[in-house]
Amino acid sequence: MMNHSLKRRYSQFRSQAAVIVFAVCFLLSSAGVVRAQMFSMDEEAPPQFRQPVNELYIGYEPTTVTYEGSQNTNEAGQFAYDAPVLRVGYSSRMLNLYLGTGGNITGSDDVAYFDVGGNINVGFPLYFTEKFSLLLPVRISSRLTNITNERTGISLDRFRFGSVTAGAGLQANARPVRNMRIRVGAIPSYGFTFASGGLFGGSLGSVALKGRLYFDRLFGNVGLSAGYKYDLRNYNVEEEKYDYRMQGHSIQLGITF
Repeated sequence: MMNHSLKRRYSQFRSQAAVIVFAVCFLLSSAGVVRAQMFSMDEEAPPQFRQPVNELYIGYEPTTVTYEGSQNTNEAGQFAYDAPVLRVGYSSRMLNLYLGTGGNITGSDDVAYFDVGGNINVGFPLYFTEKFSLLLPVRISSRLTNITNERTGISLDRFRFGSVTAGAGLQANARPVRNMRIRVGAIPSYGFTFASGGLFGGSLGSVALKGRLYFDRLFGNVGLSAGYKYDLRNYNVEEEKYDYRMQGHSIQLGITF
């Protein structure tokens, strides 16, 4: 019985992994074409209209992690978290990398939070003018989330899940004046999550909403950015005690170059 269950899970994982690998290859091949088009547009534009392609940022993210499973489950809600997360990240046209941490340093006495992850993004132009563009962003994301509770440290139990998700949404970019840009967008995603080192997993649904203001080339080629991001994740895992809903409201400041 155990053997059959393990084989079934392994088969499901192989199928999901194959879909993800195919999607990544498709995105990367599409990205070459789209990026060539975008660079062509940049080359045709005057230097003052060419936007920076790299951003480093820091963020302050009040975060709530709430238990969504049955209250009758053993140790239900032990990974609930309600405190800020400190975040750092890097963004380019195709790639986002980020890391977040919270715990004693942010006012949470017993529960500590950590995540690290990245996104591969490709934006397909739907409408484009000199001052406004509308894109269809397609994204594949991977993230590792780790939550520990000092009260259960002896049992070594922790919320430690990796995830792979994919989604598509809508993004609008505007340039009201020469050195200022506005970007807003939303991407819902869905995929699978798996316990790090374990033999079980489940599904993960997420929504990312983002608004950002860019001030380009304030100091030579260096500019500034300020923005807000809403991040929602719903974990639906085979072992019900790991069913959690996570929400973050992040205020971010960065430099562009």
